[in-house]
Amino acid sequence: MNLSANLSGANYSFKDIKDVLAKANEEKSGDRLAGIAAASDQERVAAKRVLSELPLEELRHHPVVDYEADEVTRIIQDAVDESVFRPIRGWTVGQLRAYILDDHTAGNDLQRLSRGLTSEMVAAVTKLMSNLDLILGARKIRVEARANTTIGLPGTLAARLQPNHPADDIEGVLASVREGLSYGCGDAVIGINPVRDDVVSVSRLLDALHDFVSRWRIPTQCCVLAHVTTQMEALRQGAPCDLVFQSLAGTESGNRAFGINAGMLFEARELALARGTASGPNVMYFETGQGSELSSNSHHLADQVTLEARCYGLARAFSPFLVNTVVGFIGPEYLADSKQVTRAALEDHFMGKLTGVPMGADICYTNHMQVDQNDLEGMAVLLGAAGVNYLMGIPMGDDVMLGYQSTSYHDIASLRLLLGLRPLPEFEAWLEEMGIMKDQRLTGQAGDPLVFTAGLDCRPERPPLTALLQTTPARIGVGRSGPRPTMESLLSFREDHAAARDAVAGEIAPGLLQRLRLPVLQSRARDRDEYILMPHLGRHLSEDSATRLQEICPDRRQVQVVISDGLSARAIDDNVEEFLPALEQGLKLNGLTTGQAVFVRFGRVGLINEIGRMLNTEVVVILIGERPGLRTPGSMSAYLAYRPTAATTEADWLVVSNIHCNGTPPAEAGAYVAHLVCQVIENQACGIALKLKTAG
Repeated sequence: MNLSANLSGANYSFKDIKDVLAKANEEKSGDRLAGIAAASDQERVAAKRVLSELPLEELRHHPVVDYEADEVTRIIQDAVDESVFRPIRGWTVGQLRAYILDDHTAGNDLQRLSRGLTSEMVAAVTKLMSNLDLILGARKIRVEARANTTIGLPGTLAARLQPNHPADDIEGVLASVREGLSYGCGDAVIGINPVRDDVVSVSRLLDALHDFVSRWRIPTQCCVLAHVTTQMEALRQGAPCDLVFQSLAGTESGNRAFGINAGMLFEARELALARGTASGPNVMYFETGQGSELSSNSHHLADQVTLEARCYGLARAFSPFLVNTVVGFIGPEYLADSKQVTRAALEDHFMGKLTGVPMGADICYTNHMQVDQNDLEGMAVLLGAAGVNYLMGIPMGDDVMLGYQSTSYHDIASLRLLLGLRPLPEFEAWLEEMGIMKDQRLTGQAGDPLVFTAGLDCRPERPPLTALLQTTPARIGVGRSGPRPTMESLLSFREDHAAARDAVAGEIAPGLLQRLRLPVLQSRARDRDEYILMPHLGRHLSEDSATRLQEICPDRRQVQVVISDGLSARAIDDNVEEFLPALEQGLKLNGLTTGQAVFVRFGRVGLINEIGRMLNTEVVVILIGERPGLRTPGSMSAYLAYRPTAATTEADWLVVSNIHCNGTPPAEAGAYVAHLVCQVIENQACGIALKLKTAG
């Protein structure tokens, strides 16, 4: 096996296939952060040349994580159809690319071929393809799936209607649902990201969605994107659930950080088939995203494209209805700018389709990235041309709960018009029945959420649209110019976007730390640029700060509170003075001992592990400014961990998010977090372990 190449008189050698795969990647900030990227463009081309000449059987025999050590590897390898693989095992990766792009290779040929490929093969050929190659290759492949509607049909573009609300307010959620349906969105799924991941909240949202969809006879499916264990318990208690959701990683250890394993997912699928409300047979919904394994230190020194391909190999085992990559959500440390996000979107979509899963995309960005709405709209056109099954539909592309930007209701209508695409057939027939579409175009009443307000309880002094607008900070009732937003709504978006960008660079108000008498420490990040691009530095205290922490904070206290500016100092300015007294009072009333609260500049949530270990504390609570959204530039979150150590993962944390005036008010959140601390100490468990213990 040759792992070297001569290029322009220089020789480049690679230590193994994993090294070749990593260095053959297009430029990604995540690979550079992991220390596995090509050192130069020349080395990258040399790696591509070596990769192009590798036989597929070598990739089969050298997965990036060993078969014996990783259940994701075992699932992918064991699923290979040997009758398909044997005839192609001698093909090189370059020959595989040629076959995919050949004029005579049809989509059915590629669907059959996918059964003989491992994820490493899928990733390898992706690294040899240009962006236009990826579009052409993906466009050939149609992957259909059915829950209550059938997704993936030729000539269609579906949309996930995402009506998130910062306080899980039912009427606010339904206001955004009404707006999205009026633009023709929601045929893929109406899916809510809940603020509170507990059975009561999730069941309440599922009941409300089910009742609304039943009342209006909408041909779609509903989902609340809580942790899979929460959804399973909601199902057992009788909640109406069409799809079961979970985020996936491409390694067993990455999934462990999510609090899941394959057995749990197989159990969830069987439960959804037995007790769910979708006709099926496809009842699972998965989300992925390049960089997730690196963020949890579970990447095994493999590159993020190959690990992403492995997510799709894992997803295929569960015959999902929806799979989408959330491109750009994690941050610039993994995908730095619009060029890298565009490349990742096209890679992920192609890899998912070549793997044989029904692929969509949440092409998005956060306000600390070098991406804007113009970049996002360009990506949406490229994915539409590539035949993506579905995209996100969010009010004006601004998610007021998650604090990020994605495709809007207007964008879905625009792409369908521009590319000659249609909603899913059952949904289009319903839109025509409702008078929202006619002859594949929006009608005059499209874009008006009042279409779905019959029977809405409104006082005479509060007309229906005003009533809807008062339930949510989401950008609804904005109107349209053709399929596009009005001038005023667009300028309002741009104004808020500029403010959110500025909030990333903000500093804590000078007098706040003095008023609260908080000692000031600092992470290993020396400035904000280093903090944003090198997240691991924010998970550890500087040497001086570590020494000072142990001087000012006595160990073996039951609770230690840490406050950090994070990505929004304004979140701390706006909320901590009301939150902290409510938290401290709740802890005191329950007889819990607390250490001296401290402020850490440029901190990440992962500080919770280091500080817990250093102080030998039962529970660490960290209050941190989340990345600023357009309507919520000051959103604070509280994370809790029980006896955290270096081995503690995200699955072991509890989080209370969206603490701000339009979400959970800070004083209320402080009292609630105190209640959670008591639960954690009483059960000696946190995160998924606490959920399973209290559910049992």
